[in-house]
Amino acid sequence: ANLNNIKQTATFDAATTFTFTSSKGTEVVIDGTCLRKNGNPVTGNVQLEFVELYDRATMAITNKPTIGINSLGEEEILESGGEFNIKVMQDGVALTTTCNYTIDVPTSLTGGTKPDMLPFNGTVDGNGKLTWEVAPNAELYVKTNPDKYAAILSNFNWFNCDKFYADPRPKTSISVLIPSGYANASTTFLSTNARPNSLGGIGGKYPIGLECNIIFVTEDNGNFRYAIKPLTLVNNQQVSFSISETTLATAAQFKAALDALP
Repeated sequence: ANLNNIKQTATFDAATTFTFTSSKGTEVVIDGTCLRKNGNPVTGNVQLEFVELYDRATMAITNKPTIGINSLGEEEILESGGEFNIKVMQDGVALTTTCNYTIDVPTSLTGGTKPDMLPFNGTVDGNGKLTWEVAPNAELYVKTNPDKYAAILSNFNWFNCDKFYADPRPKTSISVLIPSGYANASTTFLSTNARPNSLGGIGGKYPIGLECNIIFVTEDNGNFRYAIKPLTLVNNQQVSFSISETTLATAAQFKAALDALP
């Protein structure tokens, strides 16, 4: 529901090249003549659906963290220059494209230009978990004046401008004990201090000494129920949560609590 609440839409003629500018200033350019519906050229109007996420609070309320799969096949936290879901539809049918399209993202939305940003594709599994992997068929570079991350993409789906933390410190796993009965009805995030455009999970390994917050969250009659614990990670870090420690909140209240983290 929170993801649908931030979805932006636009209608354009498939015979044209369409430029869409989002509410945050991100620009998407699509050549409509390349669109295909079940493999056939498209005629008439089509609908663009666009989602943009730049901060950990919005990532949390939509369950879209920045969890990347590194070259070793391990989960590693990413620092994002923007997460995006781009779809083009006609009569409820998702369209494909036979040529590239572009997306230009102002770097000011995520604290300025970061070196070593890469293009990532996102995949959502059957349990709704989103993970990111470096996109082999995409390009990402920096435009200047003003600075933008400029991506050239070939597929409509989840896309992210990202970089791995690449922290040289020794790593540790994190064990989280959650309240009984919530194993399949909750999730746990990790936010790192001073990086508001990043939101990790618990499945990977993190640098020992990392200053962070562990966030437990579940649903309670259409609201969020959550708890946040600040930590400086130690080797074999363990943390536990009880329901008595949680706070009931609306989406806006939960988002505000995450926005207030360091």
